[in-house]
Amino acid sequence: MEQKQQRLHSIAQKAAQAPMQVSQALQSFSDVRDIPVSFSAEVDSSRAILLDNQVYQGKPGYAVIVPVRSQEQQFLVNLGWVPAPAQRDQLPDIVMPASVFNMEGVISVPGNNRLISETATQFNTFPLRLQQIDIATLNLQWGTSMPNILVQRIASAPDLTGFTPVWQAVVMPPEKHLGYAIQWFGLALAAVVIFFSVLMRRANNNDNYGSDSRKA
Repeated sequence: MEQKQQRLHSIAQKAAQAPMQVSQALQSFSDVRDIPVSFSAEVDSSRAILLDNQVYQGKPGYAVIVPVRSQEQQFLVNLGWVPAPAQRDQLPDIVMPASVFNMEGVISVPGNNRLISETATQFNTFPLRLQQIDIATLNLQWGTSMPNILVQRIASAPDLTGFTPVWQAVVMPPEKHLGYAIQWFGLALAAVVIFFSVLMRRANNNDNYGSDSRKA
């Protein structure tokens, strides 16, 4: 809960700043998460990535991620969510943006979830469907040197029809963490009470058995 409160405080502080270039943010901050950015970029639409298992309003889909270049800095941008076709073996039809566009967004850092197993074995067949974004692996496969960031698009010009920005920096509020903590402490207390109740009952049974044996 405290960590989430600190994160929300950091988000509020960074959101109050004027948007900056991505390269400037990388040079100015050790923790670049949640920094608002604004830039003009050239899109490498030939290397589109579809991040799997992205649900929006109860519908399955993909996050469409592409490499872009801005001020000689190459990095990944999440253009937004698109719905998945009815059949798993089909991929969505995507109309990629123009080669150059202006964008406003916020910097995020891809997480490494060890519970997710990557299913991709080839990284040069596009669109590339991935289970999670591992920039170190992409750099190795593509011979690039992209920083470990993922810019989440909020708005752009021209507007990108068909891509829905759905980024949330914080999904679970601090109050829910506190609620879970109270719930687990309650369960732990109940377990301790049951444990000692069982011990006392066994002790009483042993005493009664010993008393009956001596009478006999």
